[in-house]
Amino acid sequence: MRTITLLALCALCALLCCSQGQMQEECLDESIPRHMIKEMITTSKVIQEPLDRDNKPFHRLLGKLKNCYKKLNVADLKRILEIYDEHVFQKLWKNNTHQSTKVFMEFFKRLKVSMEFCANEGKQTLSFCAREKLKKIEDTFLKPEPEVQIKAMREFHNVLVWISTMERRRTHKKIQ
Repeated sequence: MRTITLLALCALCALLCCSQGQMQEECLDESIPRHMIKEMITTSKVIQEPLDRDNKPFHRLLGKLKNCYKKLNVADLKRILEIYDEHVFQKLWKNNTHQSTKVFMEFFKRLKVSMEFCANEGKQTLSFCAREKLKKIEDTFLKPEPEVQIKAMREFHNVLVWISTMERRRTHKKIQ
């Protein structure tokens, strides 16, 4: 009897965990317009053009998350956006007045607000896969070398792709 009760409780916990993650993905799908992500990707490419070229293209900062990106949850993406805001964008564009940078940051703020709102819809803990790797990435971004922030800006495109992939996964699940 105890075994059956324990199995039922485990199944209920798994169901709640999945439904909370699903609620967050639905929230993202509803609150982040697809055109905004596309616009951010385009704007980030425009911003990257005048930046110094990557002297170590084989050494990726976000490469530490390569094996995790399919398992990232909303809390992980929210944390990535916080790290980028605090350690990359605020340092790179402290006194920047370029129009493309302003547009990008307006979109970024909207994305961050949507991500924070959706993270409150369910499970708010970082995934096991990303927890340690995000700490290492943050430590790397803290380095005082300006090329670290430039490299991070160049790689932000990947974060936007991960967010759009999460939205597509959700849409694909709805269709089936």
